[in-house]
Amino acid sequence: MTADVEAGRSRARGLQHLTEQLSSAATPQDIGRLTGTTAAALLEADACGVYVRSSSDPEVLEALHVTGVAGEAVERFRRIRVRAGRPMSDAVLSGTPVWLEDAEQWRSRYPHESAAGVSGGLQACVCLPLRVDDQDLGAVVFRFRNPQVFGPGEREFLVAVASLCGQALDRARLYAAERQARATAERERDRMTFLARASQLMEAPLSVEERLQRLADLAVTGIADWAAVHLVRGERVEQVAVAHLDPAKVTFVEELERRYPSDPEAPGSALQVTRSGRPVVMTDVPDELLVASAVDATHLELIRALGLRSAIVVPLQVRGRSLGALTLVHAESRRRFVEDDLTFVGQLAATAALALDNAALYEQQRTIARTLQTALLPSELPDVPGLSCAGRYRPPSPELTGVYVGGDLYDVHEDDERGRWTVTVADVCGKGPHAAVLTALIRHTVHAEVRHGLEPAAVLHRINAAMRRHNGADRYRFATMVHASITLDAHGVALTLVSGGHPPALVLRGTRVEVVDAPGRLVGVFPELQLTEVETRLSPGDSLVLYTDGVIEARGPRGFYGAARLEALVASLAGASADDIADAVLAEVSDFQHGQLRDDVALLVVQAQ
Repeated sequence: MTADVEAGRSRARGLQHLTEQLSSAATPQDIGRLTGTTAAALLEADACGVYVRSSSDPEVLEALHVTGVAGEAVERFRRIRVRAGRPMSDAVLSGTPVWLEDAEQWRSRYPHESAAGVSGGLQACVCLPLRVDDQDLGAVVFRFRNPQVFGPGEREFLVAVASLCGQALDRARLYAAERQARATAERERDRMTFLARASQLMEAPLSVEERLQRLADLAVTGIADWAAVHLVRGERVEQVAVAHLDPAKVTFVEELERRYPSDPEAPGSALQVTRSGRPVVMTDVPDELLVASAVDATHLELIRALGLRSAIVVPLQVRGRSLGALTLVHAESRRRFVEDDLTFVGQLAATAALALDNAALYEQQRTIARTLQTALLPSELPDVPGLSCAGRYRPPSPELTGVYVGGDLYDVHEDDERGRWTVTVADVCGKGPHAAVLTALIRHTVHAEVRHGLEPAAVLHRINAAMRRHNGADRYRFATMVHASITLDAHGVALTLVSGGHPPALVLRGTRVEVVDAPGRLVGVFPELQLTEVETRLSPGDSLVLYTDGVIEARGPRGFYGAARLEALVASLAGASADDIADAVLAEVSDFQHGQLRDDVALLVVQAQ
C-alpha cells in the first residue's frame, strides 16, 4: 500500500514537472521533444514517437520527434498514412488507446505489423490519441523493451500524460496560427504599403525610363536582390532598368551584358514572358540553366559569381497588351520566390503597366492638345506697316485643371481691299474640345467677315448668330471678345473698338495708362447684341494691350491679381517694345501664381511705330 502511495506521489510530481515544462514550450517541435524525452523518462519508456496530422494531407501523420529507435527506422516511419489495422492508426481513428503488453499480443492482434513492432528488441507498446475537445491532433507512441502490465493506475497515468501533451500541442497550434496570421497580416500590410509607394513613384512627372529605374531601385530595398525591367520597343524587347543595392554589382552586370549579350529566346526570358503573357516562377535557379545559357567557360564562371538563387518574371500587361516584363531575382539573401508570390508581384507589374499606359495616353493627349491649340492660334503674326504686334498664349497647368486645350484666342487679320487691319482677342467659356470648337468657329468667322469688309460691331453680330446656331438650346456656351479695326494715317493709328462682355482694353501713353471700355453683352447668348463702338487713336510709341480674364482673375496667395495691378504693371513698362510688354505681363501673372495657372492666358499688344 505504501509503495502504491509513493508511486502515486511520484507520478503526481512527474506530471507537475511535465506540465511546467510543456507550459513553457512555444512550438509543436518543442512539445514533441519534451514528450519524447521528459515524458518518456517519466514513464521509463525506451522509445517514443510523437505524430501530428499533416497540414498538407490530413490522412498522413508526420513525426514531430522520435527517440529510442535507429536512424533508418526514423526515416522509414517519418510519415505514416492513417489506415485501419495498424496500432497508431486505430488509436487515432477510434479515439481510444491501443495497449500491447508483449510480443504475443503484437502477433495475435496485429500479425502483419508484429515484425516491425517488436524489432530492435522492443515488445510492449501503447498508442495514445492526442485529442482536445474531440479535435484529432495526432498520436503519441511509447514503447518498452520488457513486457508491461498496464493496470488501471498505469493506464490512467499514461492517458493523463497524453492529455497534457495534447493540450500543449493545441495551445502551440493556436499560438502558431495566431503568429502566422499576424505575420501574414503584417506581410500584406507591408506589401500594400510597397504597392502604394510604387504607384506614387510611377505617377511622378518623369520619363518612362526614369520611372522604371525608380521602380527597380525600390524593389531591391525589400522584395528582391536584383530587379530589371524590359519594355517592348518596336520589334525588340529592351532592358530599360536594372538595380541592386551594390552599384558595383550593377556595373558588373552591365559589363557582363556588354561582353555576352543575353539570348532573348532563352526559356523564361523577358522576351518569352512578354510574348506569352505567362509569368515564370523559378523557386530554384538550376545550375543546368546557367550552363545552357553560357557561351563559354569564362561566361559560366561570371554568371555563377552572381549567385542567382531564385527568380520570378511577370509580364507588364494592360488592356490586353503586353508592354514588357518585370524580373525579380533573389541571390545573396538566400530567399526564394514561390507560386504564392505571383499575386503580389503580379499586382506590382499591373501597377507599373497601368502607369506606363496612362503615361502614354497622357503624352498622346498632350500631343493632340498641342496640335489643336497650335491650329487655333496664328503660327506667327503678320508684319503690319507702322505697327509692332506681339501675341502670347499660355495654357492652364494640366496638373491643376486636367485639360490641355484652352478657349483663349488672339489674332491679326488684314482687310486689304479697304487698306486696314483688325485685331481680335476672345475667351470662350470652358476648356477642352468643346471650347476648341467654338474658338475655331470664332477665328474663322472673324477671318471671313473681315474680308467681307464688315465693321467691328457687325463682325460680332455675325459671330453671335453663328454661335447660337452652333449651340442650339445650350446657352451655357458663350464667349467674351474684343475686336478692333485699325487704320493707319499720317497722324498715327485710328482704332474702332467693340467689346462683347470682355475686360476693357488698356492704352499705354508714355507713363500713363488709359482704360478703353466698350460696354457690350456676352457673345452667343442673346438673339441681339447691345454693343458700343468706341474710337481712339494711338500716337507713335503708344501701345494697345488686349488680354483675357486669365490675367486679372489669376489667383495667388494675395488673392486675385486684379485690374489695378495690371494697370500699374503696364504703366511701369513705358518705352518697352510690344514684345517686352507682352513678356512682362505673362511673366508677372505666372509668378503671381507660382507658375501654376488655373486658367489660360492670351495677350495681344499693338504698338504704333
